[in-house]
Amino acid sequence: MKLLQLLFVSLILVACTSQAVQVPIGGDRIILRAGGDTCMINTDGSGKSTERSPWRLKDQPKWSPDSRWIVFSTENSETYYKDSAIYVMKSDGSQRNRITYHPRGSSGPTWSPDGTRIAYYARDNESGIYILKVECVLRQEKCDLNPDYLTGGDFPDWSPDGRRIVYQRDYNKNPNIYVINADGTGEPVNLTPDLGTCLDPKWSPNGAQIAFSCYQKGTHDIFVMNADGSGLVNLTKGVGSNTQPAWSPDGSKIAFISSYRDGLGKQIGWLDTQRSSAMYVMSAGGTGVTRLSLRDDEMVVWYTWLPSAFKKKP
Repeated sequence: MKLLQLLFVSLILVACTSQAVQVPIGGDRIILRAGGDTCMINTDGSGKSTERSPWRLKDQPKWSPDSRWIVFSTENSETYYKDSAIYVMKSDGSQRNRITYHPRGSSGPTWSPDGTRIAYYARDNESGIYILKVECVLRQEKCDLNPDYLTGGDFPDWSPDGRRIVYQRDYNKNPNIYVINADGTGEPVNLTPDLGTCLDPKWSPNGAQIAFSCYQKGTHDIFVMNADGSGLVNLTKGVGSNTQPAWSPDGSKIAFISSYRDGLGKQIGWLDTQRSSAMYVMSAGGTGVTRLSLRDDEMVVWYTWLPSAFKKKP
């Protein structure tokens, strides 16, 4: 049970499935938040957990490269983004520390490959992507938590070699996927200048490709491209509305959130944007699309893969 306790202690299943099944040790697993609850799902469909998270999480948690720490964003209010901040804690839930203090909130944290820095988005006098050194926090020392501004944009993701950061820019205009050197040198490069509205970039574990979503012909599709913007491939090909792709730890699969397929897409809240959606997974080549979360009356808010280290028995 120690492995199940490492993720914020206890989850509840009600929003993810109507049946509680014990989660076996081993296999790929995803943590997701849907319908107000946080659930664990095996990507082979063999079971879901019944444990519940005690903390409200605005963004998906991210494990440090050594799997010992978790960074996440939380908010004290469901209405005001200014209440959001970024925290780090040990993977057993202890030593929870707030690390950002922006007046209008911060979100979307991602670890550097060496685990010493975090890139994130902040709504500030100069909104954009910031980089913060967190070594002192991890050593439990007194810190001067002053971040460095990198560039305008949001949803950053660090390249596996630590040299670059991919992100989306111009969210309220015509967002595209950009890449910039993590040390701030050079100019940002637009990797998707001719694709329209593109969001949610994620590096593959080997650094060779980037997965992202784009809005074309009335729907969102999941694409992959080479790290230089070449070799573009549409993986979902207009079936459903698909967003938030993320690679499995071994790079063999891509998970994503989808609506307007399998009877999904019904309005479930007072906002038109609150539509039912579900969790899916497919091969990195776009084949074998499999639905994981089962209810038709919930909206998946966020998810993340459990790191490979969590597959081992304690």
